[in-house]
Amino acid sequence: MKLIDSAHDVMSRFGMEFLHEVRSCVFQKDSPELKYGSLKIGPFKSGSKVELPNWVIDVLLHEQIVEISPENEYESSRNLQNIRWNEEQYPHKMQAIPPFLYQALCRKIARLQNDKTILDKRRYDEIERTQKMLPFLVETRLLKILRVANSGALREKQSDMTLEERWLGEQLSLLLTNWRQELME
Repeated sequence: MKLIDSAHDVMSRFGMEFLHEVRSCVFQKDSPELKYGSLKIGPFKSGSKVELPNWVIDVLLHEQIVEISPENEYESSRNLQNIRWNEEQYPHKMQAIPPFLYQALCRKIARLQNDKTILDKRRYDEIERTQKMLPFLVETRLLKILRVANSGALREKQSDMTLEERWLGEQLSLLLTNWRQELME
C-alpha cells in the first residue's frame, strides 16, 4: 500500500515553507528592538531595508510598520495584472511565476479582509481584484499544468511553476503514466 499525501497536507506544508521564506521589507517608521518569541530584531530607522521571514513580515504588515520591498512584492496588484496579461496573451505557454505566489495571494487576501474595518473604497476594490485573481490563475494554469504533465516536459517547466503546481504536475504525470501503462498491457 502506498501512502499519498493529501492536497490539504501538501498545501499546509507549502504554507509553512512560505512563512519561513525570507523577503526584503522597508520599515515605514522608526522601530525599537522587537521580540517575537526567541527572535529579536531591530532597532530600525524609517526607510531601513531588511530581509526577514514572511511570518515576521506578516506581523509587521498587520501593525503597519513595514511594507514589502517592491521587487519582492509578487502579490502586488501591478504584478498580478502583468501575470494575468501574460496568461491571457499566451494561453498555451507556461509563463514563469513566483514559487510562492498562491501562498502570498492567500495571505494577502486574509490580511486585507482582516483590515476591512479601516479601509477606504480603493482598498475594497483591491480586495475584490485580488480575490478574483486567484480563481483565474488556478483555472488558466490548471490546463497548462495538465498539458505539461501529459507531454512529459515537467522537468523542463518546473522552474516556471509554483510549488503547488509542481506537486500537481508530478501527481498528474504519475497518474497519466500509470493509466497509459494499464491500457497498453
